[in-house]
Amino acid sequence: MQDTILSEVAADPSVTAQRRTVVAATIGNVLEIYDFLAFAIFAVPISKTFFPAGDEYVALMLTFLTFAAGFIIRPLGALILGRYADSVGRKRALSLTLFLMALGTLVPAVCPSYQAIGLVAPVILVLGRLVQGFSAGGEIGSNVAMLIENASSSNRALYSSFQQVAQGGGVLVAGVIGLGLTQYFGEQQILDGYWRLAFLAGLLIGPVGWYVRRRIPETPEFARAAALGHVHTSFLSGLRAHIGRIAVGIALMVFWTVTAQVSNYFTTYAVRELHLPLVATYIGQIASGMTLIVVCPLVGSAADRIGPFKPMAWGSALAGLLAYPLFWGLASYPSLAMLVVVQTLISIFLGLYAACAPLVLADIFPTHYRATGVGTSYALGVSIFGGLTPLVVTSLIHLSGDKLVIGLYLCAAALVSLALIAVLARSKRT
Repeated sequence: MQDTILSEVAADPSVTAQRRTVVAATIGNVLEIYDFLAFAIFAVPISKTFFPAGDEYVALMLTFLTFAAGFIIRPLGALILGRYADSVGRKRALSLTLFLMALGTLVPAVCPSYQAIGLVAPVILVLGRLVQGFSAGGEIGSNVAMLIENASSSNRALYSSFQQVAQGGGVLVAGVIGLGLTQYFGEQQILDGYWRLAFLAGLLIGPVGWYVRRRIPETPEFARAAALGHVHTSFLSGLRAHIGRIAVGIALMVFWTVTAQVSNYFTTYAVRELHLPLVATYIGQIASGMTLIVVCPLVGSAADRIGPFKPMAWGSALAGLLAYPLFWGLASYPSLAMLVVVQTLISIFLGLYAACAPLVLADIFPTHYRATGVGTSYALGVSIFGGLTPLVVTSLIHLSGDKLVIGLYLCAAALVSLALIAVLARSKRT
């Protein structure tokens, strides 16, 4: 095993090899993120297809519970697939997660509706979502490790920022496909079943990402760790040794994951609460994705000079101050222009934080436990703070009748993360 890995990487990667790795990891991650997020973006038509008609609120809540199931299973995927990546290598783990995500994405694309097969339909849908969640749990740790372990000391933050660039790319692709389908077929036909084409489109990207990932070498840092015998063989001993680091990693996820899921929830929020047309929500998603793609590399490049904590502090502080006023403005003056402005600003706040967070998270863990530690921290954080965000926000709005609850929710997450960043930055200096 070690000889095989070492034969792939004899020395540190060249600049060309580094760039090829960034492209490969990012393309594959865009696919994973797109397939995972398409479920949230098309939540309204999915609820009408797979759950009993009669009560729109109940059907939507059941859809969000199914959405949350993908997050609940993520920690298990992170532990199992992360250990696989820490044992046999990053690129083999990434190829496996890509295949699993494609398999899970096939389910909503082809599964018959509730009207056709009854309760079996939502059961099959949940199983597909669980496969997606299992895959996503293993993807993040392996992807972050692949990016950072191929970077030089002068561009680690820049390279790590491409993890969030990929997430922005996934959002952008989802928005473009959603907009294209709605413009071509019409909103009613999307609700009637043409939304499935979005999941079929996700399958078409799979072979491309798989092919590119097969051409990249194993990371030299992992190869050296394997050669020195630092690869963990005991699952429980590794977990016990790093449980404290995982707890810190989970705390890092609060603002990151809540903001990301609030951004994804805009599609439902704008249609259900603000009564904007479905096409407007896809334009908002496109603006959000493009913002992340532009902002994150700039922030990552700056963080290589000033450190990661300052941008993260700025992102969470600005969100803490402006989240509620922004949602007040959107609720008071609902329009496509206001929706784009709010989503763009929130994406800037997210980009400031999330461009640097992967590097901070990765540096918590040693090489031989990095994929497992990063993936587990991320998955647990997303499961606790992110997967339930659409469900919690929808419930709070329904119970309180206040559309601005979402702003308060985001503000609270930002302030919690700001406090943690202050503690981490101080401990780093001492």
